[in-house]
Amino acid sequence: MARMPVETGKIREYARATQNRASQYLVEERAPITPTFLSSVVFWENLTDCITGPEATDACRALGIEPDARSLLSLEQEYVFHGQIPRAGDVLDTRTRFDGVEVKERSRGSMLLMHFAVEFLGERGELRAECLYTSAYLSETGDES
Repeated sequence: MARMPVETGKIREYARATQNRASQYLVEERAPITPTFLSSVVFWENLTDCITGPEATDACRALGIEPDARSLLSLEQEYVFHGQIPRAGDVLDTRTRFDGVEVKERSRGSMLLMHFAVEFLGERGELRAECLYTSAYLSETGDES
């Protein structure tokens, strides 16, 4: 679990970096976060913890994949907000959750999909938002045909 302070300057910086010119992000002192601001959680939370548990590593080994976060492909991120959007001045606690694996067969090997999430909790422990991730490891068969 990590603590993620939501800062006005960081919201403005993120809005500018993503070319979001809406005044609510650039002017308001208690600005709401941009829809994808929560992706910055990687600066507070070690997401590799989600994919190094026994279920994930067992699934990798069964397919002959060496689990290494450097070779993990990011496929999808979905943001779900519960109640009010977090704003500057809020402090969010994070909690990671592993949601399982699934195997998809491809013509050149298997693809192991990893589903995990980061939950963002408010000061009273209430769920404020979730970031749902789907990432993948590829298992190559070596057959180029």
